[in-house]
Amino acid sequence: MSSKHRVPEIPGGVQVMGITFQAFVDPSTKQAVFSQSGAARGLQIPRKSAANIFASEQFKRLRGGDFPMAELLTEVNSRPISVVTQADLVLLVQIAAEKGYIVAKTMQNASFAILLQQSVDEALKIERSRQEYLDAGATLRQRLEYRYSYYAMKNSAFRKGCGVRGLCRINRQVSSLAIPDADERRKVSKSWRKKCSGVETVKITIGNTVHQKAVEASTEITLEKNLETASQRTSDIYQLLDAPF
Repeated sequence: MSSKHRVPEIPGGVQVMGITFQAFVDPSTKQAVFSQSGAARGLQIPRKSAANIFASEQFKRLRGGDFPMAELLTEVNSRPISVVTQADLVLLVQIAAEKGYIVAKTMQNASFAILLQQSVDEALKIERSRQEYLDAGATLRQRLEYRYSYYAMKNSAFRKGCGVRGLCRINRQVSSLAIPDADERRKVSKSWRKKCSGVETVKITIGNTVHQKAVEASTEITLEKNLETASQRTSDIYQLLDAPF
């Protein structure tokens, strides 16, 4: 996979279900390959943790042998960078999902839904554009991340003794911060969150995560103060998200 000529980066990278991976076209195989650091960055895995996965016996076994990782001379670095094939990236997602990395887990879960939809469409002779499948995958990944963040926050609240009343209070605070008319929507439908837009779902997910951290760091005495801090931090993040460009 070596080349005397520096290989340019694929403009915009390769997007898979809303996640962008830094990619290049290997001149020897004419196939897309991905930088190891870019793969870790896209999956939100620490580079050292990703390197440990690539060096693990599990990765080697699934790969079918202990083959050396390829390097490629590119325009993004004066030295050759380590790259992985498409098959290697699939294995990284699989192992990272098993280890609990949320982006890898949601990508793996969402990919089945997309393949299932494609299979059904093929059986029914329904044609969709590639972008429709990509959009569906990105939307499902957002929903899965929201569900994960909610249950993580819920489990933390119960573990810290907040009870149902405490969970409801935290849940209402998160909703109201993310969506001003959350109470009105709740009165109309109990499943109102399923109808939220992509941006609204992202905001609720962020709110859940911030409040989970606040609950985890709390005692019975400090919970009230920590929830106030969580409210302020969440609002600050939303202001950044809503700031004009």
